[in-house]
Amino acid sequence: MNETLTADRLELLDQDMAAKQLMGFWHWNDPVQPYPITAVVPHLWRWNDVYQSLVRAGELVDLERAARRVALLVNPGLADRKCTTQTLHLSVQYLKPHEHARPHRHTMAALRFVVQGHGAYTTVNGQQCLMDEGDLILTPQLSWHDHVNESDQPIVWLDGLDLPLVLALQQFAQDGYTAERQPIQVTSDQAGRLFGPARPPAAPPAAFYHYKWRDTYPALQALTRLTSGPDRFDGYLLEFRHPTTGGPTLPSIQCAVQLLQPGQETAAHRHTSTAIYHVVRGSGSSVIGDQRFDWSQGDIFVVPVWYAHQHANTSASEAAILFSMTDAPLLQYLDLYREEAA
Repeated sequence: MNETLTADRLELLDQDMAAKQLMGFWHWNDPVQPYPITAVVPHLWRWNDVYQSLVRAGELVDLERAARRVALLVNPGLADRKCTTQTLHLSVQYLKPHEHARPHRHTMAALRFVVQGHGAYTTVNGQQCLMDEGDLILTPQLSWHDHVNESDQPIVWLDGLDLPLVLALQQFAQDGYTAERQPIQVTSDQAGRLFGPARPPAAPPAAFYHYKWRDTYPALQALTRLTSGPDRFDGYLLEFRHPTTGGPTLPSIQCAVQLLQPGQETAAHRHTSTAIYHVVRGSGSSVIGDQRFDWSQGDIFVVPVWYAHQHANTSASEAAILFSMTDAPLLQYLDLYREEAA
């Protein structure tokens, strides 16, 4: 067949299909590769940069005008979307003494990991959660939550959300509460007594919003004594689990803490989940792809999808502890999770 005639006919077909909101697959020229690719790039945010920006915002941003005083961690590869990764978003929130962030709820699942300060509290669906450094507090989808600081010092915490995922699914929605404060139905002390280690098996899930550092840290230390040795990729890893289901902390977010002993270096691996790390204690380095990032307490860094990565504790005397959040539960549910040594 005449090639010019064929091209003319194909051009006419393409024009006709375009007018009908159709496109031929023969024009699909995206590269094909045996592994996923991502626009997210490895990046590290220095804690001093984040904190100093928040202190300045504390003088300039009024919570009567802005519902929350937060610094968004924007990945350089997602500058147009203003997100940390393709599925997860991390911010750092700063609440000054005697301030109150009004109650609201939204379709995003969220978590709080307390970095600095104590004496403030978050109320989640009527349950008070007193905040202390290292505590993890959950606000599942459409849970009412507000933050109150009745102490004489500022409090700072990480805000982790599945916001990019919810936006991609076009499911974003948010409601404001009808009152200035959410009434406390269960105090933090009452929740501890009712749903502590001796809680009944059928305890309602409202008690499971709060994982306290005073429980987490001893459990993490126990791993170093009671297990046969560290995991080659993650050191001593302790995952937060829902007490009734045994599943992840939230349907779309798994949280964990991991300990690297002095001088310990992990082997490199890669996985299809993305991860955000926060340095709770210590100092060290991580190699992500072909980049090395040196980190210290408070720093935050991102491991994108399918990037080989490994961690090292560069101290000869002090343990290093990392807190992480990943989108692994979502990928496992969709049967898209893969992992391999690098």
